[in-house]
Amino acid sequence: MNNSKHLTYLLIVVIFIAGFFVAKSYYQPKADHSTEESVILIEQIKTVSKLITVEAYYNELYTYHEYYKFNWSPFQKKAIIRVRAKVSAGYDLGALQFETNEKTKTIYIRNMPKPSILSMDHDLDYYDINQGVFNKFNADDYNKMNHKAKQLIYQKAMESYLLVEAAKKGIDMIKSMQQMAKNVGWEVKMGR
Repeated sequence: MNNSKHLTYLLIVVIFIAGFFVAKSYYQPKADHSTEESVILIEQIKTVSKLITVEAYYNELYTYHEYYKFNWSPFQKKAIIRVRAKVSAGYDLGALQFETNEKTKTIYIRNMPKPSILSMDHDLDYYDINQGVFNKFNADDYNKMNHKAKQLIYQKAMESYLLVEAAKKGIDMIKSMQQMAKNVGWEVKMGR
């Protein structure tokens, strides 16, 4: 009888010690065991002739909502995304042609392009990501949200006065070139 009491006490002590170590390992902060690698390759380098005349900064909230068959919580996924973007507009001068006539001291500029959006840089911050039991976010969803957010910013930029401002700055640039040429006895003429 004495041995069974000792075994019971010993078993209780062993269970208590094991429980202590399990609880300690459970509540200890987990060590970060992540690694990162990066390989950067230059795919192509090309020369460009672009003149940025204006930049616009956008800060938009975009809501993505998708559901599978039924619009009930277990079948839907939803995310609220903040899109911060910089859109640059101006002129792609790649097709621009210059011709000079030294006798008449005239510079002819031909094929002046219309202003366009030259570049867009955007960052996404994901807020309030909710996913259902039967409808989870995957990599394709994040890529789709990124693409749609970029389209949203492009559309907002096209609907805004950005290209009008780029055109005004382009006209100012041409007037400045004409004035500089005039100061040295030359004339700048625009043509198609």
